[in-house]
Amino acid sequence: MKKVLLFLIVLFILPITVFAKTPTLEETLDVIRNIKNITVIEGVTIESTRVDDDYIIFTIDGKEEYIKYRFADNKFSFDGGYFLVDSNNKVIGVPFDNEYAFFLYSILENKSLIPYDENGYYNTNKIRDLFNNNFSTHYKESSNTFGVDLVKIEENKYKIVYNYYLDGDYPIIGYGSDDIDNPATGNYNLLITIMLIAVLCIGIYSYVNRKKKA
Repeated sequence: MKKVLLFLIVLFILPITVFAKTPTLEETLDVIRNIKNITVIEGVTIESTRVDDDYIIFTIDGKEEYIKYRFADNKFSFDGGYFLVDSNNKVIGVPFDNEYAFFLYSILENKSLIPYDENGYYNTNKIRDLFNNNFSTHYKESSNTFGVDLVKIEENKYKIVYNYYLDGDYPIIGYGSDDIDNPATGNYNLLITIMLIAVLCIGIYSYVNRKKKA
């Protein structure tokens, strides 16, 4: 009986370790390196991607577009464009030069399979509205996976910084290959497999144990 209890304890611990998996920086960069031949908007295709120590480089229409990134404390950050504010701290027009960072953010958001929430989806219109209505400079959606910071760089100018939290609820696990199971699906399948094997083992153990006692 003690052996059965021990086995059940192990059974419940294993799924916890599966779901607690946090991707590394290198795993995240591998996902990004695999961004290629992706049409982000009509007429715009990311042909290939490479990554160096400081920049993610998209090749679009034969031209290289650079996105600066950094990593610290399980937070992967990359710089977007900027917006200007008037004397009342209201955004003037729409943010500038944010399209490539937004492409990267939207691809990562899509690969994470985070449930869509219009209040936590940070396109340029949403960022403008958030700032105008709240005048806050730090946002993180409810699953703690993605967020955005608005960094003041001049009196009337703010830079957009996207954040991807690797230890959030919907991390991107894997190496970006299209034929790798999505992390949520993969975790679920693995959990079910472990539970089925465990039930089978307990059944065999109970049968053998009864035979020995008989």
